[in-house]
Amino acid sequence: MEGMHRRTTVLLRPEEDQALRAASRAEGRSQSELIRRGIAIVTAPYRGARRPRVGWLKLSRREIAAILRDSLGDPDA
Repeated sequence: MEGMHRRTTVLLRPEEDQALRAASRAEGRSQSELIRRGIAIVTAPYRGARRPRVGWLKLSRREIAAILRDSLGDPDA
């Protein structure tokens, strides 16, 4: 990646850590790259940039929100 980067820490529950490791192995991508992709999807509506695409799949804001609710739940609610 190019440009400036900022390090941060993300605390994961054990099941999230296991799923991230499995996804990383399956896709052949680093855990950091997968986390950055997730952040890009969640923050797309707030950046004013084009919505990121995952392969051939284009998601609307409503679809992204539905996926996040179904997949992650809302622990802060």
